[in-house]
Amino acid sequence: MTTPLHANGVTEPATSPEPTVLAAWTATLVRALDARGIDGAGLARAAGIDPAVFDVNGARIPLPRTTELWRLAVEATDDPCLGLDVSLYVRPNTFNALSLGVAVSASVREALDRMVRFSMIVLSTSLENTATREGSRIVYTSKPLPGAAAPAHEAMEAITACIIRAARFLGDQSISPCEVRLMRPEAPRSSRFESFFRCPVRYGSDHYRTTFDAAVVSRPLGSTSVDLARAADRLSAEYVERVRKAGAVAEQVRDAVEALLGVAEPTPSAVASRLAMSPRTLQRHLQRESTTFRDVVAEARVARAKQLIAADGLGADAIARRLGFSDTAAFRRAFKRRTGMTAGQFASRVR
Repeated sequence: MTTPLHANGVTEPATSPEPTVLAAWTATLVRALDARGIDGAGLARAAGIDPAVFDVNGARIPLPRTTELWRLAVEATDDPCLGLDVSLYVRPNTFNALSLGVAVSASVREALDRMVRFSMIVLSTSLENTATREGSRIVYTSKPLPGAAAPAHEAMEAITACIIRAARFLGDQSISPCEVRLMRPEAPRSSRFESFFRCPVRYGSDHYRTTFDAAVVSRPLGSTSVDLARAADRLSAEYVERVRKAGAVAEQVRDAVEALLGVAEPTPSAVASRLAMSPRTLQRHLQRESTTFRDVVAEARVARAKQLIAADGLGADAIARRLGFSDTAAFRRAFKRRTGMTAGQFASRVR
């Protein structure tokens, strides 16, 4: 009997135009290429990705472009096992709040559950991820959704390697899966996968599957923190909800606008450049997602204004200047239109 540990707790977008990948995750591939003396940023540009997007917190990249980057990377390195090395370049904040949630999990099994629950942070609307119990085993699977674009084999192998590295970090370095199944058609010339995973590796599978000893991954860990885990889960859920509601491009636009506020004018051209698309294409995507560039900018400005009022205690005049409003009256109108209250009323509530 197969008993689900946890279903994927986040609803996938119903009409996302295409799957997207967390830019911070793609940045690990660029760093791995740089470490080999290969121009990672140059390959990113060749794949249609503006490297500036890697500096935008929470930004996302269309899956086809990251898949092309992986193809170029494998071609440049002549290394079919590149994914194993890319997993070495993951940073503590690569996976947003999910990184923290995994680090403070009560067990490896709980960490696997978080990876399933918030898998949309890394890749949206392309895979079905599950963690199930099969007898004495815990099985983590990633299955391509029918008709959806599939990530590069090397990208998924890098994610699988990240899962194993996380398990070894949380538990101990002796932890190894019982079996790994990969979708690449056949084994590469080297035995690096077998050496890294330290278990049988099967190729040509119709999905990705990593099997663990349930007793091993269920052992309590001493590094747990219920409060930190709860906070991390809340932030992860908020980010996933933004992706689900806003749509792929609108979410990227919002993040790009937030990065530009107070630094430069968030014009359609400036934002489109960061997202590696033309202003016309940007507007078309936003129209398809039932929003406009003006609305996204207004939402981002008001969200930043709330932060400046609550954290810094700034007044309306200072906020209007910092966030690029034409004048204080324009800021006050925008704030009330978006929140239903004046900036003064909001300040009274948070102070």
